[in-house]
Amino acid sequence: MDVTTIILNAAKVAKVSGTLLLAICSHESNNFTMNYAHNDKGSPSFGSCQLKENSARQMGFKGKAKDLMNPWVNAKYAALYLKYEQKRYGNDWVKLVASYNAGSYRESDIVLGCPRNLHYIYLVRKKLPPKLQNKLNCGEMARNND
Repeated sequence: MDVTTIILNAAKVAKVSGTLLLAICSHESNNFTMNYAHNDKGSPSFGSCQLKENSARQMGFKGKAKDLMNPWVNAKYAALYLKYEQKRYGNDWVKLVASYNAGSYRESDIVLGCPRNLHYIYLVRKKLPPKLQNKLNCGEMARNND
């Protein structure tokens, strides 16, 4: 089974948007070409969804860090992590994507109503099908990129 199908299945089980999780993971792994980042802002990130070990453990992961390289394990805990963020922020895709990347939503001091990691939002937005890209509009992005 390919990584896309694995991610979509994990999203379905976790009851989160498969399209959104797929876009996040596609961006995180550079279109599924990167499976490990040794030093991603101070700690490693694993698998196609570039999941942090601590994030997976927060979702109940009990294995060894290297187990997060397994596509099934990685997708499962990435989907659970997105579900966790969805419980915190509802269905606001901007906040979901920002918090997946940063651990929580942090508003920008420069672009009010948008996250500090607005560039990350823009990059994930480009991975979404055109009809869903408006779900990740924030601030000037809505006017400049549609």
